[in-house]
Amino acid sequence: MGDDRRTFIDALTIDAPIFLFLVANSNLLSFSNQSNKFWRFKRMEDIMDSDNDNVAQRKLYKADENPPLPLTFLFGLQQVMVSVSVLVSIPFLISDEVCPGKDRDQLRVRLIAGTFVVCGLGTILQTALGLRLALLQGVAFAYIPSVRAYMNLEGNRCTATINDYVPPEVYENKLAIVQGTLVVVSILKVFVGATGFIGKMTKYIGPMTVSSLLILLMLESVTITVKRMEQHWISLIMAVALFATVLYLPRVQVPCPAYVDGKCKFVGFNVFGQFPYLTAILFSWFLCWLMTVFELIPKDSVARTDKNTTMLAIQNAPWVRVPLPGQFGMPKFNAGLFLAFIISGLTTMFEAVGNYHAVARISEERPPPSHAINRGIIAEGLGCLIAALIGPCVGITTHAENVGVIGITRVASRVTMIFGGLTMIAFGLFTKLGAVLSAIPDPLVGVVLATSMAMVGGVAIANVQAVNLRITRNIAILGFSLMMGMVIPEYYKRNPGTVKTGVMTLDQMIEVLMSLPMFVGSFTAFVLDNTVGGATRQQRGLRERGVVWELAADGRDIYAFPGPLQRAVEAIPLLKHMPFIPRHKKDFGNIKTG
Repeated sequence: MGDDRRTFIDALTIDAPIFLFLVANSNLLSFSNQSNKFWRFKRMEDIMDSDNDNVAQRKLYKADENPPLPLTFLFGLQQVMVSVSVLVSIPFLISDEVCPGKDRDQLRVRLIAGTFVVCGLGTILQTALGLRLALLQGVAFAYIPSVRAYMNLEGNRCTATINDYVPPEVYENKLAIVQGTLVVVSILKVFVGATGFIGKMTKYIGPMTVSSLLILLMLESVTITVKRMEQHWISLIMAVALFATVLYLPRVQVPCPAYVDGKCKFVGFNVFGQFPYLTAILFSWFLCWLMTVFELIPKDSVARTDKNTTMLAIQNAPWVRVPLPGQFGMPKFNAGLFLAFIISGLTTMFEAVGNYHAVARISEERPPPSHAINRGIIAEGLGCLIAALIGPCVGITTHAENVGVIGITRVASRVTMIFGGLTMIAFGLFTKLGAVLSAIPDPLVGVVLATSMAMVGGVAIANVQAVNLRITRNIAILGFSLMMGMVIPEYYKRNPGTVKTGVMTLDQMIEVLMSLPMFVGSFTAFVLDNTVGGATRQQRGLRERGVVWELAADGRDIYAFPGPLQRAVEAIPLLKHMPFIPRHKKDFGNIKTG
């Protein structure tokens, strides 16, 4: 009889795509209040803009601009849905590495809750006080190889199965070691940003270094993208839907009900242009639900919305859970893991700086000054510290795929990302919601990743336009860096254990470092660009830093603190000289804060 009845959780899981689809395409919450632009529904002509060639394009919501509140919420939700699979996958990997036996699902729920809360707090901190651009903070995959290498050491290897009992103190002790080591690395990361070291280094990081990192990041995602998409043909349907919404339908106005000027009527709204990811995900998820209900796909298909693992994760998730520090015991320290985490932290900082420049270009803002980059690294370090204390057990960093979403949707508003951070916190506290979102089929996640990485690659290519590619030196450096970023990691993947210094920890560090394409390629470009002669700074693409303040002619300083906080900081002489504090330029007099 149980097979003929659906529980509430079953209904919630299967019907979630329908509910979200209706919410995403409803404008009943739109208001017209002439005295409050934050709530006012904007007509199509208000959200169109033109480029230099007088070609109409969608308006770019800049960092200090606020879309209408209902749209702000949906923009934030869209960013979360793009990254939710990555946010959930890390707790799955960590829970497998620490070998909890029968407690695996229970541990996953605890880690998922902590991950959402930490990433939400990190996103708000980074967007509001860090770099001050719309940046979503998510768990960093760069720490996983370090954790995996430590767990594969003698005495840490997993020998238990999902059916075996493992005492909680055994796997919680492993987590406590990872947490304690990450605490130390996080403090060092904050120190690097607070001393201004990373900001000074950015003066030598040119477009070729950043572009090499971003291009290799895109190429590195090919394997995992294909692995997810090849699981089911529904990925092709979503790919067509997503590319259609992004490229062919962004200006199509869909009649939507709205309350405008005291009347209920249908108003044309470009749903596809503003919510391409949300629309494509929900449409494809809805198709998966239909195929599940009408039994059009096998019971073991990855495209089903009622998979056993999905249902089990939702059923085991409590309705409300507040992740607290120390839930795995007192943090401990391991020197070998610390050295490996140092490499992971350096890699994420390199990647973060590249993403900072990418999001600035996409947002049509000036390149981030050194004080903003210092502050961004401090914010990431604090986010990693929170992550170490609460639960994901790996650091957080800026997600490049969410930078790509900004480029496609043309929504770079800080407020939307803050809403996204609040949404993640809600998913972490109300863990049933987070578990439902984790049910998005893997093939759909692969398409989202492919499209986002395509945008990142496009930004990387656009970033090179500041470089004089007529000079053989620049072409050689760029090509050589990309080739080294692919060849060296591939060699170490094919030949593990080739490094033999006599110190196992050092061997693991070198292999982890040399297996990361983004680090190898960007580091090669950085060294060559700063040591090989034959080009001026302008020809290397560094002249852009000299015209930074020309973009602030309208009185905006997007990287400064909010007005009251900026004035309070300037009133304290000691703080004014800190390398992470924004300062006004004398040449431009009183500059408004963003």
